[in-house]
Amino acid sequence: MEGMIGEIRAVAEGIFLGGNWVFLGMVLVAALVGVFAMRSVGQIVCVSVLAMVVLGVLWLVYGGVTSDAPTSPGAYLSQLDAGWASLGAMSGATMIIYLVIFAVTIAVLFIGKSLFFRG
Repeated sequence: MEGMIGEIRAVAEGIFLGGNWVFLGMVLVAALVGVFAMRSVGQIVCVSVLAMVVLGVLWLVYGGVTSDAPTSPGAYLSQLDAGWASLGAMSGATMIIYLVIFAVTIAVLFIGKSLFFRG
């Protein structure tokens, strides 16, 4: 159990304290999309998956507008294949940890939104 908690902590620290402000901003935007798409806490798993998809789209768009963008379709496809390979190399536990971190972040933001927008 300590190993799993340590792994969750390491991934969370990498996201929130890693120093990459652009990625943190993308995570927060994706979480906010999930917060405003969620109607009740029972939808947390579906909304967390949605937020992960939004994060992936944001990351692709960000990569497309930076100087790291490929200049030819062949280079783009090879970069996309490399991205899929790195995603495939990620362990299932890490993917679940990302899902848990998104779920907790969305739940906290949803509670804050519910308290703030109380009628």
